[in-house]
Amino acid sequence: MTSRNKTVLITGAGGGIGAEFAKRFYSRGYKLALAGRSMEKMEQLKRGITEEQESITIFKSDLSADNAGQELFEQCKAAGLTIDILVNNSGVGIFGEHTDLNTDEVEKMIALNIVSLTTLCRLFGAEMKEKRAGHILNVSSTAAYQPVPYFAAYAATKSYVLNFSEALAKELEDYNVVVSCLSPGHTATNFFEEAGIGNKAEGFFTTKGRMDAGVVAEMGINALFAKKLSIIPGLKNKIIAFSNRLVSRKMATGITKGLTKKG
Repeated sequence: MTSRNKTVLITGAGGGIGAEFAKRFYSRGYKLALAGRSMEKMEQLKRGITEEQESITIFKSDLSADNAGQELFEQCKAAGLTIDILVNNSGVGIFGEHTDLNTDEVEKMIALNIVSLTTLCRLFGAEMKEKRAGHILNVSSTAAYQPVPYFAAYAATKSYVLNFSEALAKELEDYNVVVSCLSPGHTATNFFEEAGIGNKAEGFFTTKGRMDAGVVAEMGINALFAKKLSIIPGLKNKIIAFSNRLVSRKMATGITKGLTKKG
């Protein structure tokens, strides 16, 4: 049995990049605390990772709910867990014209993508600051690097995550706490189906060329331990994100509108 002295808390661990984070951190010798809405998916993931059941703790948590971040923090405390690495992976997008979207769904998205992430960073970050050790990895998106029509609110939440993470990193660096931000592009997960886009054979949202979720997770972990401020996985994604700096914001938004509307 591997001696596991440190614990990673991963939100949104039921599938996609979150599940890949779990597999990879466990293989590196960490205990896991997994949080998500589906106990069934997390139990299945747990069984697939190890038979050492005591090395993985599961929490049912809907981080789009009121006070959910505080409640998850208290669940970890009640379980006697000290969180050495926090991975804020939970997130959701809603596609469509903003004025046509359901208000409750938009507000829950903002609560999940922004409010709970911010709360978890505050609570666990304070503990890490006090003991002068810890790592936080926040998952943003390449959507953070420009306004995205038809993903207006979602892209704005991811811009928040990117800017918040980079600022927090500078606040905590003097206390030996590392904060990194991972901004994936199109990745092979169920994100597009949940966002209301579905799987497209052609166009901007095509399934072709989506990055493997495991590769994205591995790059995020490596960036965190290398103390990188932020990382965009994949050369194509880097080019798309930084090409916006070469044109006006009006032009960048116009180009993005054309791509997403056609997609």
